[in-house]
Amino acid sequence: MFKLTISKLLQRFVKEERAIAAVEFALILPLMLLMYLGTAEGSRLFIMDRKVAVVAGSIGDLVARMEDEISVATLNDFFQAAEFTMLPYPSDDLEQTVTSIYVENNGKGTVQWSRGFNGGATYANGSSLDLPSEMSARFRRKYLIIGEAKITWMPIVDFIYQSGFDIEKTYYFRPRFDGAITVN
Repeated sequence: MFKLTISKLLQRFVKEERAIAAVEFALILPLMLLMYLGTAEGSRLFIMDRKVAVVAGSIGDLVARMEDEISVATLNDFFQAAEFTMLPYPSDDLEQTVTSIYVENNGKGTVQWSRGFNGGATYANGSSLDLPSEMSARFRRKYLIIGEAKITWMPIVDFIYQSGFDIEKTYYFRPRFDGAITVN
């Protein structure tokens, strides 16, 4: 038997080049997988955020295009059609709300009517809503339609993002014919 000193072992280890690529790959693989899965989840989150924005904008815009009134059946059709925007992602917990408000002279919004779909929160008729300052200043004594959408985003790979959170979007539209739109 021969005895190897620690320095000779280190020299031999440093000079050895067989299977070095495999060792490097084994060291870098976890980092590469983490980056790949994180990028995939981030991309999915970004796409869902954009889709929720399109849903909120679509429902508000469709209602704002109506001339004087809208039926509950038409409103429900708009809500159901907007759900298809979320495809291929599930829309089971997509909450939608559309609200008509009148902006008072003091800049506060007064709810004329509010309808929700799939659990979307509604506002009581006659209740007061705080508006963004640019909306309350610009649209005094006018009607506004508010389109809102909300969905809970849950990660597919939960060791990167530990829990889900809500994606919410709100858009304001001025009715095309500049008057009140009623629901019948």
